[in-house]
Amino acid sequence: MAKHLNLEERQTIQLGLKSGLTYAEIAQQLCKSKSTISREVQKHRTFIHYTEVATFQPKNVCTKRFTCSIKDKCKSPTCYNVCKKSCKLCGGCNSYCIEFKEEVCEQYNHAPYVCNGCSKKTRCPLSKWIYDAKKAQSMYENQLSETRQGIALNESELESLDKIVSPLLQKGQSVRHICQTNSSEINVSDRTIYKYLRSNYLSADLFDLKRTVQRKARKKPGPPLLVDKECRFNRLHTDFLDYIKQHPTLNVVEADTIEGHKGGKVILTLFFRNCNLQLGFLRNQNTSASVSAVFDHLREILTTEEMSMLFPIILTDRGTEFSDPLRMEADPETGEIHSRVFYCDPQNANQKAGCERNHEFFRYYFPKGTSLDSLNQDMVDLMFCHINSYGRGEFNYKSPSEMFRLIYGDSVAQKLGVVTLDPKSVILTPKLFN
Repeated sequence: MAKHLNLEERQTIQLGLKSGLTYAEIAQQLCKSKSTISREVQKHRTFIHYTEVATFQPKNVCTKRFTCSIKDKCKSPTCYNVCKKSCKLCGGCNSYCIEFKEEVCEQYNHAPYVCNGCSKKTRCPLSKWIYDAKKAQSMYENQLSETRQGIALNESELESLDKIVSPLLQKGQSVRHICQTNSSEINVSDRTIYKYLRSNYLSADLFDLKRTVQRKARKKPGPPLLVDKECRFNRLHTDFLDYIKQHPTLNVVEADTIEGHKGGKVILTLFFRNCNLQLGFLRNQNTSASVSAVFDHLREILTTEEMSMLFPIILTDRGTEFSDPLRMEADPETGEIHSRVFYCDPQNANQKAGCERNHEFFRYYFPKGTSLDSLNQDMVDLMFCHINSYGRGEFNYKSPSEMFRLIYGDSVAQKLGVVTLDPKSVILTPKLFN
């Protein structure tokens, strides 16, 4: 018997709730325990606010609506002037009346915890909890995906762990010994610490271990370990769309990673939407620390005003290398914020299509799957110099580097190494390195 409920079983639960069956009767149909059905409904029910409730009755949910005698304070002139009725029949006052207190149905405090089978549902204006099989299945799948993304620690917890573990490892102590002697301060297992070491999240590394470096690393399926699942809070694509509506004049910089073979060198790319210019930065490892190092380098060569001008909005994907947005947004020494980082939706590369399309030029030199280990930063700069000097039709065949200079000036271009080549000398093939 499967332990997890599927969509068909959830549809049976929804139909049973609508028919007024008890949890015990639904459980008997599915050969499950009634506690399983109860937990499923409470965990995956959907809340509908009273402002979104479809009902034949007036949408007044105030606890005082049946005794209210207010007639002259409604802000809607068509309500009072035409109807000449009290507010209890309208509900227009709910949003501003200082005496308003929302009525909450007591049905939610006991089984069935939802309104699916309630006989008053069509005429009840109150906020509702509804169990919908399709939405419940979607919530379950999302939660299942999140739980398989690895163990998560926030930045402060990881820093505290590092201060305890790394110095002792460098003294020659084993991970097991450190966990046993510091059990009151370490709240993760020794296996987890090994994962953090392999992912380069701690100051110590595998060479500080006596035996692990002699063993061949096992290949494990699944995505890399996430440091902090909360890093995307208030940084989703919907938040990005709201932010650019409020700041329509700010430019967006799309960030992404170009990979060669797994575990080898990678390139961080920064694509400026307003001019199609793309910068490339070679990194030895695809980690959040290496991305932070790139932005630290940019802060060294640029002023704070220039950083704010160049990178006001950064849009990137959900790769683990971008899991430390604060280090991208703010100067770690002063704490001054110069950027806002947002994340695309999962599997929606089209939301930063400009960056993805521009990677096609890079693939002229290095097709997918080709190792990048032979590259150095000078070679990367040379490639992007030729790419950025190639004219674009949308700019009347002016090159991105020319457009960048027009927008930001020669001084900033010089600091970033942006050079405009003669169009006749642009090479977009591997012959560039011959």
